[in-house]
Amino acid sequence: MKNKEIKDGELFEERFGFKARRSSHLFYLIILFLVLAVCVFRLVWTSTFGGVVVDGDSMYSTLLDEEQLLMRNVKNGRGVKRGDVIVVYVGGYKEFGAGTPGGKTEYLIKRLIAVEGDHVRCEDGQVQIRYGGKGDWVDLYEPYAYYTNKQAYDFDTYIVEEGEVFFLGDNRNHSQDSRYNEKYGSRLDDLFKQTDIVGVVPDWAIEHKETLAKVLFWNSNS
Repeated sequence: MKNKEIKDGELFEERFGFKARRSSHLFYLIILFLVLAVCVFRLVWTSTFGGVVVDGDSMYSTLLDEEQLLMRNVKNGRGVKRGDVIVVYVGGYKEFGAGTPGGKTEYLIKRLIAVEGDHVRCEDGQVQIRYGGKGDWVDLYEPYAYYTNKQAYDFDTYIVEEGEVFFLGDNRNHSQDSRYNEKYGSRLDDLFKQTDIVGVVPDWAIEHKETLAKVLFWNSNS
C-alpha cells in the first residue's frame, strides 16, 4: 500500500486521533499539576510566614516606622533564641491596655535578650547577662543598640523565671518592653511568657527588607 493510501486510510486517522487525544490529556495533566503545586506552595508559605508592619521607633535604627516585614510564624515561642527580632502578643496584659477601651496595643516587635534561667541587668548603659543564672556577669555585645542617653537606661537585675523571656527595643531610650509598666513607668512585676512570642523576623528578612516589601507587599511605601 502506498503512503498516500495509508494516510487516507482509517488506520492513519485512528492513530492520529489517538495521538491528539494523548497530547490533550498530557496538557491538562500538566496544568492540573501546576495548579496543585501553586496551591501547596501557597498553603505551606502562609502557614510558615506572615507579614508585620512596624509601628513606632522602638526598634530604630534596625527597623523604621511603617516598614513592612516578613515574619516566620512560630508556635508557643518554640525555636527562638537570644538575639532574635521577635513579634510578641501582649493584648492580654494590662500594661498594654487589656481591659481598657481604645488605645490597646496587641503586638510588639522587639529583640530577645534573655531566656528562662538567665539573669539580666544594665549598668552604665551596658547590658549584662549571667547565662543560666550562673558564673560571672557577661557584657552583651549589641551593635544594633541605639542610645540617646546611656546613663538614663540602667536597670536592676531581672531574674527570668521558667517559661519567661526578657526582650528590649533596639532604641533603648524609647521602648516599652520587658522593663516597664506602660501606665506608671515602673518595673514590671512579672515578665512576659515565651508562649507570647508568635513570630521571628529572620536576619535575612531584615537585610533584604526593602526588596521583600516590594515583592510581597504591593502597598509598600518602602
